[in-house]
Amino acid sequence: MIFLDPRNDVAFKKIFGSDEHKNITISFLNSILELTGERAIASVDFLNNEQLPQMIDKKDNILDVFCIDQAGNRYIVELQVAHVKEFGKRMVYYGARTYSMQLGKGKSYRYLMPVITLSVVNFIMFPEKKHYKSIHYILDNKTHEHDLPELTFVFVELPKFIKKEQELRSAEDKWFYLIKEIKKHTEIPEPLESDEFGEACHALDRMSWSEQALNAYDDAFVRATDQESSMEIKYEEGRNQRTIEFALTLLKRGVSIEIIAEDTGLSIDEIKRLKKQ
Repeated sequence: MIFLDPRNDVAFKKIFGSDEHKNITISFLNSILELTGERAIASVDFLNNEQLPQMIDKKDNILDVFCIDQAGNRYIVELQVAHVKEFGKRMVYYGARTYSMQLGKGKSYRYLMPVITLSVVNFIMFPEKKHYKSIHYILDNKTHEHDLPELTFVFVELPKFIKKEQELRSAEDKWFYLIKEIKKHTEIPEPLESDEFGEACHALDRMSWSEQALNAYDDAFVRATDQESSMEIKYEEGRNQRTIEFALTLLKRGVSIEIIAEDTGLSIDEIKRLKKQ
């Protein structure tokens, strides 16, 4: 078998955001959000892009998965491969925006339902955190009571998930292993053979995809690669600009060119040109 990469937008939406595989979405959300018993999600309905016109960002990206459960709770599931500046703030905005959009003109605040955002990222967001998953609530700062359940933010940092196939125990383990590692396999790993995990693996089998769907998959891969390259260029440009600004500050302070070159990595000639400017 040849498995497509679930970290591709098209593949991710196929297994986690389609009516065809609702049970996969339910299992994924329940395990990652640690919902059991009466709190568990029993059903979901997906909301289409036309219902979120204000959520389009500057890159014309739409939320990967947006659904509502039997109790009316809203779930935003976002996959992000390339490192995006201020990604955390973007997800807070999406969550808050989704929460406020529920309230139509003349409607009571009692109709507002909680919004949970779940972000799966292929980069390190919180270097100081050891665990790959963090759940952020609005809590009382003294008692840590969860009195305001209206907004919840969950971040999963895939690079921190390092469990091997033989170490998979929980449903959460299996989902993140599938997302991160299934593309490296040629057969369905034993821990993923049953239930929704096996269904997801079969849905990712390249042979089950139409030519049109594969073209969309390839296009998404190209877009993601271009986006990542663009971000790397912008990061490098920003870093160079900060270096130049630092060098100019040192020049104004009368620091010698030799010391500035040593501290910034700029050449003597570059610093001399800056001094003339």
